[in-house]
Amino acid sequence: MGKYQVPAVAGAIKVLKVLGGPGDVGSTQADLAEATGMSKSTLHNLLWTLEAHEYVRRDPDSRRYRLGPALIPLGTAASRQVKLVRSALDLIAPMAEEHHLSFAVAQRTGEDEAQIIERFYPARDVHVGITVGSSYGPLDGALGKVMLAAMGQSRAARTIKGRKLPAHTEATITSPETMLEEVEEVRARGWATSQGELSENNAVAAGVRGQSGELELVLLVLGFPNQLDGDRIVEIGSLLRSTADAIMSEAGIERQR
Repeated sequence: MGKYQVPAVAGAIKVLKVLGGPGDVGSTQADLAEATGMSKSTLHNLLWTLEAHEYVRRDPDSRRYRLGPALIPLGTAASRQVKLVRSALDLIAPMAEEHHLSFAVAQRTGEDEAQIIERFYPARDVHVGITVGSSYGPLDGALGKVMLAAMGQSRAARTIKGRKLPAHTEATITSPETMLEEVEEVRARGWATSQGELSENNAVAAGVRGQSGELELVLLVLGFPNQLDGDRIVEIGSLLRSTADAIMSEAGIERQR
């Protein structure tokens, strides 16, 4: 059984999809009732609400509804997010083969969550596996440190000190003070590392911010300790930082210093 859906929200989505279909002649209320299967009274109230917030507009002469101006900034924002993701995937894809490591892109899906949306492996090398769809929080290794660094200092401190830091391995940082120092280093250099802290493998990560300045994507690299250690970590960290900067620059976004 699927998750519960709010009927009014589901109805609004149906209306907007119909109005966003081919052509620009608009639809009458009767057209929308037939297309969505909603009753006239329900549809009337829904259209009135959408029109009041300018998500739809009604021509007073033809009485036909069309998409409203309030959708324009939402569409622009969505387009920018898609462009960031496409640019990130295009730049990251060839790096797995070039550097013989596992590369991935995670997208922020909630205030304290990021989800792996794609991963790339070297073709002929033994590599660390990454599961598409797996989610990470602010206390999960290198990716989590990037999320913490993207927060304001006070919120990051509350997140770290507000709960017991989980000991994923013997190498996991469980001291709040040490974790705060680590996050400050991430802010200063622009990338994070996790050496056996989330699993037995090592990881490096860097964040990509959107137009609003909020964290949108995290670039992630995983490798076995003998593949990703010492100077190699610094090399990959610098690579991810410069790649993140290139992704933002392509989208017209300046890196926050």
